[in-house]
Amino acid sequence: MNRLYLASFLLFLSIGCETPQQVITPTFPTHSEQINLNRIKMITKSEAVHTDSKDGKKPLAQEPGVSVEYSENKIPFIQLDLFFEDAGISIIEEIIAGTILDHHIIVLNQKGEIIAKQPVNFQAYEILETKTEVMRNKVIVGESKKPVKVNSTTPETKISREAIERQYTDRDTVPQVLEIQDGKVPNPGEYINIYLELTYVNPHLEPNCESYGGNCYGAKQRFFEDVTGRNRRELDILRNRYVDGEVAQFPNLTQTEQSDYKTNIKSKIETTNGVFGPKHGFTKFLFREWNLVSSPRYFRILSVNKNGKQSSQEDRNDEKKLTDESGENSKSDNDHHSIFDSPTHSKHKKRSIPTP
Repeated sequence: MNRLYLASFLLFLSIGCETPQQVITPTFPTHSEQINLNRIKMITKSEAVHTDSKDGKKPLAQEPGVSVEYSENKIPFIQLDLFFEDAGISIIEEIIAGTILDHHIIVLNQKGEIIAKQPVNFQAYEILETKTEVMRNKVIVGESKKPVKVNSTTPETKISREAIERQYTDRDTVPQVLEIQDGKVPNPGEYINIYLELTYVNPHLEPNCESYGGNCYGAKQRFFEDVTGRNRRELDILRNRYVDGEVAQFPNLTQTEQSDYKTNIKSKIETTNGVFGPKHGFTKFLFREWNLVSSPRYFRILSVNKNGKQSSQEDRNDEKKLTDESGENSKSDNDHHSIFDSPTHSKHKKRSIPTP
């Protein structure tokens, strides 16, 4: 009887108790809740050095200046840094992930003309270069049983390179070299306007996190896996080229590639919508494309450095002053007679005085 009672009690406990389910903690991306385009700016080198101040945020200059320089192959350019701290979007990471499909930095002169337009460039790798010298010596042991060095060769230098991928955070500044179009180099003292254009694809999602093992970012990763894979392959190719000593840039998407990837993302969203998860929740996604434009920033041209010669606004003012003085002197000379005037000078011409 006692055994029957004990068995009934154990059966009751087994029916009343259920095995606790594993709790899945959703892992959302740790990005800012909003994108602040006012925080995406081009800054000068001096400003980039002082971005990490004691208070964490040092205000940028009200009227920054930049110089135009010329490369060895005589291409005019200006050098600035891309800065996007606290912008809510990590631009370099999003380019590699494929969510930013198109991007350009645009430079306008004070007439509103485009003088430079190019994609955002980033140094994908840092090259660790190691040089070793190998010396070959011929040593012979003579009668004294001491080594005698009779010949030595020129040291052989061996170079090994290793490409280390750079990881950018939203606190990093990204150097940019903006090439100015032919015939549109601004003069010292003039102003230029620079801003950034982005095409950002960010699907609106209400994810069922448990369908992706608790990774609420998993669906978005699936949508962009093709373009992300393409970018990772290009980075691997770029790594090998850097190791071989070549100079190359990360190849940005062409217009055709952008269109194809957008179609691919939309197709994956359509097939994913309405898929039920283990607890009868469902996912819902909307394709959203944002054409973003950062706030413009104005720079004054401090100088133009060409062929080792520097011209600044002060030089231009001096030249204008000399031109004005030359004109005044010429006018003054015309008003006074000089013995060095040529015989045909108008001052030497005979004047006829009418008589009554």
